[in-house]
Amino acid sequence: MMDAAEEMPILWHVPLSRSMRVLWLLNEMDMRFELRVLDITSKDMRGADYAAIHPGGRVPAMRIDGHTLHESGAIIEYLCETRAPDLWRAPGSPGRIGWLDWLHFAESIGQHIASLTQSHLMLRDPATRSPTVMRLETARLARMLRLIEGTVAGQDWLMEDGFSGVDCAVGWSVWTAGRFVRLEGSLADYASRCAARPAFQAALPAKGEPWLYAQEFYELPDV
Repeated sequence: MMDAAEEMPILWHVPLSRSMRVLWLLNEMDMRFELRVLDITSKDMRGADYAAIHPGGRVPAMRIDGHTLHESGAIIEYLCETRAPDLWRAPGSPGRIGWLDWLHFAESIGQHIASLTQSHLMLRDPATRSPTVMRLETARLARMLRLIEGTVAGQDWLMEDGFSGVDCAVGWSVWTAGRFVRLEGSLADYASRCAARPAFQAALPAKGEPWLYAQEFYELPDV
């Protein structure tokens, strides 16, 4: 019988969602894994089978080394720590504090992306949306991006010594934020560098897979 360490890792993924961070990283690592693509518009993610994997009915979920992980940041850190030290910054190493800060900062951006995605895509009846909340969330997202903009104005990647796992976490956030906020200057350049990487391209939806975002840009509703 195959032990936990020998099992093929499994990633449950919704195309273009937060789980794309993990898929991009796995591609950067050239790692063997099983990909299970879910359709966010179907009932599969709310069914009993997937509830046994992720009780919240969300992605990502990853089965690896005998454990199931449910947070993209935790998955990225674990993958880098155990399988991609060149994309990690170990405790005590130069850049460790910055690496950790960027990894978790991705979720500070992600919460605003999630709110705007909910409003623009999931609340299909305009009467159920709050234009005021949407405007506030868009403004907050734009403010969060300023820290990244200042960093990549003087270097290609978030870490001064080159591309790392935190670019998968934050880079996806910036690229996706561009559907709600107009990216310009060094921020737009950073998003373009991320999107140009072959591993990023390989993480985009394959032919026939569902797309989460149907539009390149979502305008705010008129008040």
